[in-house]
Amino acid sequence: MVQRSFTELCLRLGGEPGVTIQRQRTVRSNPRFDRATCCAALSALCMVVTGLFLPSAGRADSGTSEEGLRKTAQWDWPAATVYQEFVVSYLEQQQASEEVRRRVESYWPADVRGLRGPELLDRVLASGAAVDARVNEVLVRLADPLALPPAPRDLPWLATEVPGWLQDALRLACGRAFAQRKMYDEALESMAGIQVDQVCDPGSLLFYRALSEHHLLQPEACLEDVDLLLQRESELPVRYARLARLIRADLEGYEPESLDEVARLMRDVHRRLDLGRAGQLVREEEQKIVEKLDKLIEQIEQQMQQQQQQQSQSQGADQQSQSRPMEESQIAGGSGPGDVDKKDTGQRSGWGNLPPAQRQEALQRLTEQLPSHYRDVIEGYFRELAKQDR
Repeated sequence: MVQRSFTELCLRLGGEPGVTIQRQRTVRSNPRFDRATCCAALSALCMVVTGLFLPSAGRADSGTSEEGLRKTAQWDWPAATVYQEFVVSYLEQQQASEEVRRRVESYWPADVRGLRGPELLDRVLASGAAVDARVNEVLVRLADPLALPPAPRDLPWLATEVPGWLQDALRLACGRAFAQRKMYDEALESMAGIQVDQVCDPGSLLFYRALSEHHLLQPEACLEDVDLLLQRESELPVRYARLARLIRADLEGYEPESLDEVARLMRDVHRRLDLGRAGQLVREEEQKIVEKLDKLIEQIEQQMQQQQQQQSQSQGADQQSQSRPMEESQIAGGSGPGDVDKKDTGQRSGWGNLPPAQRQEALQRLTEQLPSHYRDVIEGYFRELAKQDR
C-alpha cells in the first residue's frame, strides 16, 4: 500500500499499465511473391540505389545535427533498454512475486528508446522501491517537502546490499532533494563520486551539482559542470537549460576580493542561518566577510588619503606661486622631492576616527554597487565598528 501511494504521489509515471518489460518475439508472415510484388520491389530497390549515388538537392538531412551533437559532446544519455534489463535482472535476483513484477511492468512504457533524463531516473527509482522496502522508505521521505532528506552516509545498507546502478540513482535522488531544500553542502556530499557516464540521468547530476557549486561559491567547478551540461542544451529539460545559462552569465561577472564576492558570502550566511545553522562553518564565513570588508575599507582610506595629499600639494604650490611673483616673463618650473609625513593609521582600520563627512563618503563608495538588503547589513556592521572605536 505504501509503495503504491509513493508512485501515485511522487512519480506520476506515464506509460501503459500491464505492458510487459520482457522482450517479445515478433512473428513475420511470408508475403506472397507474385509477379506484381517482385516488380514493385525491384522498382523500390532502383530508387534506393539512385538516391545513394546521385546527389539530390531536395533530400532532407535530418540526422546530421543530432549526429554532430553526439560527436562533439563529452557525455551521452544512457540507453533506457540497458536499465530496463537491469531491472529485470534485479527482479530475478530478488525472486520478486508476480504482483511486484506486474507493478514494475506498469512503470515502463511499451517503447523505452526515447526515455531519458528525470523520467528514466524516476522509473528506475520506482522499480527499486517496488522490490526493496528500504528504498521505498527513502523515496517517501524525499517526496515529503517537510521531511529532512536522508544522507547516503546514514544508509549503511546502501553500499553493500543494493546494486551499483540503483545506488547511484538513489544517491542522485538524495542530492536532488537536498539541493531543492537549499542544503547545498549535503547535496554535493550525496552526489560525490557519481560518474557522469555511469548514472541513469547524467543531466540531473550535472545540473544539481552546478547549482550547489554556484551557491557555495565554487566558480571553477560550477563553470565546468555548466559547460558540460550545455553541450546537450537542446536535449535538456527547459528549466535545466535556462538556469544553466543564467548561472554561466552570473559567474562571468564574478570577481574575487570584491564587493560582489562579499555580497555572495553574505547571501550564503543568510541561507545557513535560515536553515537554523550557526556552527563553526557559519562563524568562519562571518569572519571571512569581516576581513574582506576591512581590506576594502583600507583600500578606500588609502585612496582618500592619496587624494587629500594631492590636493594639499596642489594648494601649496598655488600659494607659493601667488606669494612671490616672477622676476621676469618666463615659463614657471621647478620640482621638489614631494616627501610628506606618513600618517600613523595604527593596527586597526581607523574607521571610527575618520571625520563624519569622510566616513559617510567612504561608506557610500563601498556600498553603492550593492543591493539594498546587502547595503543595510554592511552599514550596520560599520555602525557597530564605529561604536567600538569610540
